[in-house]
Amino acid sequence: MKKSLIILSLLVLAAGTTLRSQTLDEILVKHFSAIGQDSLLKINSMKVSGKMIQGGLELPFVQISCRPFSLRLEISFQGLTMIQAYDSKDGWSINPFSGSTTVQPMSDDDLKTMRYQSDFDGMLWKADEKGYKLTYEGKDDMEGTDCYILKIVTISGDVFKYYIDSDSYIPLRLNSKIKIMGNESESDVYFSNYKMIGGMAIAGKSENKMNGQLMMTTVTDKLELNFKADSTIFERPKK
Repeated sequence: MKKSLIILSLLVLAAGTTLRSQTLDEILVKHFSAIGQDSLLKINSMKVSGKMIQGGLELPFVQISCRPFSLRLEISFQGLTMIQAYDSKDGWSINPFSGSTTVQPMSDDDLKTMRYQSDFDGMLWKADEKGYKLTYEGKDDMEGTDCYILKIVTISGDVFKYYIDSDSYIPLRLNSKIKIMGNESESDVYFSNYKMIGGMAIAGKSENKMNGQLMMTTVTDKLELNFKADSTIFERPKK
């Protein structure tokens, strides 16, 4: 009798695991369809222009990214330009806002963060091949909208939770818990004003919050697909 109960329990457990797996797979399929992942996979580079709004200031920015992991961000203010760049291995920055005009190497924590941000196809795409653990965490209400929660845990132990609209399958929020200098830093990005560009759903506005307080708003004004970027712009300057 005990043996039969054990077998029955294992069967129930296996059925539950299969059901959860199918639910995750189904959500991912619909999510990738909604955001136009097939169109993204055909693109090798893009240039995003817009403005970052912080403390009442509007800071023009240009971001250039190339697959699979290259990113360059330029932010301008009062004739000065801050640059952050990553070429999939090395990262560097120039920050005249802090009084420095020389090239500075990125810390290991900064490199890790740039790796996440530069993922051209998005962290959810082929997450297992990147060494991430991806799970479906059920549903939750986000400001009146029913959302699926997909959770990623990276090799470094950083945690990302995507809140996917259960109707449109478009991401509305990304909660991040990243370990920086041994301490956990938590932030949220809220996505809105989606537009279809080149067959892809692109958020025209994102709001970055920490502890519920708005830190920065990013507005996208222009998106150029398959932008012809010189690969050297990602490399650290020799001088």
